[in-house]
Amino acid sequence: MSNEPIEPIQRSSSAIRYRFDDRDMDFVFQMSVAAAKTGGPDAGELYAVASRIEDGDTESWVKEFAAYGDAQRALAADWEARGRRRSAGEVLMKAYYAYRQAWQFAAGDAAAFESLIGEFESAFADATRLMELPLTYLEVPFGSASLPGLRLDAGPGAPTLLLHGGLDTCREDVFHLIGLNAWRRGYTVVMVDLPGQGTTPLRGLHLMSETERPIGAVIDHLVDAYGTDPARLALMGMSAGGYMVSRAVMTERRVAACVATTPISDGGGLLPVESLEAMASGGGGVRAGFLMYLWRSGLTTAAELAQLFATFRADPSQVDCAFLSLAGSGEGLGFLDQARRWHEGLPAQNKTLLELDASTGADAHCQANNPTRLAQEVCDWLDDFFDRRG
Repeated sequence: MSNEPIEPIQRSSSAIRYRFDDRDMDFVFQMSVAAAKTGGPDAGELYAVASRIEDGDTESWVKEFAAYGDAQRALAADWEARGRRRSAGEVLMKAYYAYRQAWQFAAGDAAAFESLIGEFESAFADATRLMELPLTYLEVPFGSASLPGLRLDAGPGAPTLLLHGGLDTCREDVFHLIGLNAWRRGYTVVMVDLPGQGTTPLRGLHLMSETERPIGAVIDHLVDAYGTDPARLALMGMSAGGYMVSRAVMTERRVAACVATTPISDGGGLLPVESLEAMASGGGGVRAGFLMYLWRSGLTTAAELAQLFATFRADPSQVDCAFLSLAGSGEGLGFLDQARRWHEGLPAQNKTLLELDASTGADAHCQANNPTRLAQEVCDWLDDFFDRRG
């Protein structure tokens, strides 16, 4: 047995440091820098906040990002009162992003964790209202509860792109990661939190392996409520969402094309008990991430969480829709290996594997450091599939 220490999963290149030595903090920070084009704080604001954060200290991260959210919300209230509605909406979107990033590492403080949920959800809702985006909120019935979602309407005839995030994300995050960019490129975009994602644990919904069930419920709702044509419906998952959609299209045939960044077919292989125990015993961002995983799963120990992730299994040989797989060279070999094996195992003729290296600036997990490039690759591929070029 090897005596080498178990490392947490890698989500960005260790050769590139944006601001923090804490790798989890730095990954979230680089994702934040990349979100400026979709309404997140600009680089100057983010680096000003970061200058007040102690590297590896999640309490200072939460404190400084939450304080910046408060300051942006106060500025937005002043501007809205003066009739500057558009600018107030833009500032509120920055407030949302600051509150949301504070929440990322707040799971160790129950009071702060729950209060930040209300702050980021209300700031986002007010921002999109003032900016007059054609965004509506939806609720998808699922068991005795419902799955919360957002819908950006691109008008009659537009194909629909159904988006799901991962273990660290919520529907509003997906708006910044690709949702807004895809809508700008002519797609009606639907962003729905599946069990365990976003704030669904507050509804008694936790992570589950049988993701074809909630995704099937979402498709039912889109067909019934909006008349969505399955022949014009694409499905996309990011991070653990890459597992969720890959699993779903094994049996869900009402999807014309599927995209995963990255496709995951063996959750236990990525996060075995040794890795989860290393996260639990670590400090800084990695332990905060582990606590978030526990909250999303409704479990209490690393061993229980490992047992759950071991049930996250998908088989590419059962998929018959067109499929785009993406991966970044900055991701750990576990992600890259699963993406390659998934692609090789797909029987469909219309399949593509795209690996983005450091020269693209999109080499991080889910291309979080360059969401513009992500949207370009995904939407251009879908445009070809749906024959929308020109």
